[in-house]
Amino acid sequence: MGVFSPFVRCDHRIPTSIREIILPMTLKTFLLLFGTATACLAAEQATYTVAGGLTSLIAAGVEMPVNGGFFVSFTGVPGALMQPHEQRAQVTRDGLRLSWKGSNSYANGSKSEFTADWTESDAGVALDGSVRADAPFPGAKAFGFVLDTESVDYVVDVPRASFAGGRMEPSGGAISPLQPADPTFFRGEVDRLALVDSRDNWRLTLAFDRTRPVSVTDLWTQEAGRVYRIRIQVHAGAWQVDDPLRLALTLKLTGVPHAAPANLTVDASAARHPFDGFGGNFRVFKETPVVAYNLENLQASWARIDFNAAAWEHDRDLPAPGAPLLRTFELMRRMQQEKRPWILSLWFLPERYYTDPNQRPFGAFGRRIAPERWPEFLDLLGGYLMYVKTHYGAEPDLFSFNEPDLGVSIGFTGETHRDAIKRIGARLASLGLKTRLLLGDTANPSDSHLFILPTAADPEAMRYVGAVSFHSWGNGTPEQYAAWGDVAEWVHRPLLVAEAGVDPGAYQNAAYDSYAYGLREVRQFQELLRYARPQALIYWQFTDDYSLVHVGPNNVVEPTPRFWLVKQFANLTPLKSQAVTSSSDQPDVLISAFARGNEVVVHVLNLGPECDAAIKGLPAGTWRTVTSTEAAGWQEGRAAAAAGSPCGMHLPARSLTTLVRRE
Repeated sequence: MGVFSPFVRCDHRIPTSIREIILPMTLKTFLLLFGTATACLAAEQATYTVAGGLTSLIAAGVEMPVNGGFFVSFTGVPGALMQPHEQRAQVTRDGLRLSWKGSNSYANGSKSEFTADWTESDAGVALDGSVRADAPFPGAKAFGFVLDTESVDYVVDVPRASFAGGRMEPSGGAISPLQPADPTFFRGEVDRLALVDSRDNWRLTLAFDRTRPVSVTDLWTQEAGRVYRIRIQVHAGAWQVDDPLRLALTLKLTGVPHAAPANLTVDASAARHPFDGFGGNFRVFKETPVVAYNLENLQASWARIDFNAAAWEHDRDLPAPGAPLLRTFELMRRMQQEKRPWILSLWFLPERYYTDPNQRPFGAFGRRIAPERWPEFLDLLGGYLMYVKTHYGAEPDLFSFNEPDLGVSIGFTGETHRDAIKRIGARLASLGLKTRLLLGDTANPSDSHLFILPTAADPEAMRYVGAVSFHSWGNGTPEQYAAWGDVAEWVHRPLLVAEAGVDPGAYQNAAYDSYAYGLREVRQFQELLRYARPQALIYWQFTDDYSLVHVGPNNVVEPTPRFWLVKQFANLTPLKSQAVTSSSDQPDVLISAFARGNEVVVHVLNLGPECDAAIKGLPAGTWRTVTSTEAAGWQEGRAAAAAGSPCGMHLPARSLTTLVRRE
């Protein structure tokens, strides 16, 4: 993952529609973080973007995509969202409170600022928001300067499929399942609006602070998909600078879910692929209790550790390295002593190694190692590895450049990546090191397997390759995941997901700190296991970044709900096991299963409302269950059994249940 985690890993376009969101993310996990009082863990009711835009509403275990944000329409040109999703935008969040503020710039040169404060209660999800046009020069307001706008609105996109054929209030009119002659089928001034589905079950209510002009449009576009777009007018006409516009809005989703029972099957005798287990990334980490806590409480089958080349170049001739390197070296020693395989990955080099030293900002993408600096680089890397081996008895199994296809922060083409592997591999072999090269380590799964094909076709280069790898940022299709599994089988090398992560922008404002985000992470685990068939999943990460825990006063560590989800996968999956055949007939109930000797473990992830599940094919034995929900993690129990074999279970809403047989 790059230092700025650029959103291009997910999508190379800047989002312009309400629905085109990087990923839903935050939630009321804690209102206060270990202050004078610990916040209660209220059930999440919504998810948000990194700029406080709404992305979904949650009710009774159902997460409905409902996307909302401030929107400005300029005269004669397309409108634009006012709450930017671009990761370098100036957006901040007030701790873990659901309170954001920031600014945005537009193609015509104008700028605006926004605030978005959300609260979640029994009354629903309430927004207290504002927008203000920035003055382009001092005293602009006194001169009567205005922006040439048609309107400023708050726009809410609701999934059309959920409410087509239902009705709308207050008009009471039916919502046609066909596009009406006028796509904007409602215009009026109201203080509330409700959409009700065709079964008179699901109801989405929007209540405004006062009567406002509102329109509803049946929309189908490439960017937004098929939605009903609700446009709530905040201001009409030209907009005077420094004139703040405010909106208070409450959204409430209610309904009773009707979840079909899930039918699950497992064949513990049908091995699909070997699986070492789950591991963790340890990029540069601070002196906090987080790493120590995770190492003591999470089973790490693999580790991926940063090669801090700048610190090493500075410290290599000193009597002793500084504290950052010493922490890293001790971690390497621990991994070696515990016989855990580990990867050394390089993010950055000192400036003098690049073709353009001191000419580009730190963290710029696609920088190249200067040809004349390659001998020095090989000496720098070789010296580091020999020092760690000599003084700490540690030697990485694999070495990689982080995300070389995207160039974070050293870029290669497929061909120069191949040439670098041959060059580095030969040097490490000459030093008597066992370390081999990790092929790929690409930024995302989106057809990035093509990047490694030049190396795969070169027998000399493949002599030095120990494994292949991709990162899962932004997710991939089943076909894209499967392509990585196929190419790994083709070159007869293990496949590693060296950074298992969902949203590369979630580091902003602790956007990952929600149970909803955790469910997305473990959903990705299940999909990677099913389609990519990796030998290890290495989570991003077991440090303060994307932290699974909170650290309070006196360094007291408290696990978040995400921690328990990861712990179930990491600690209950047998090390060096076989992923075995499993299936589910419900799209919201995902299953994976593992066997090692008599040990069998089955992970069942329910992403929707509570439901029952029948399971077939498990061997008889003594079975226990471990279940984590938003409210409570790691709840142990016994599995319902027939003739000693588990036959069914009740799956709580938005939960992970693991069945374990250890005999």
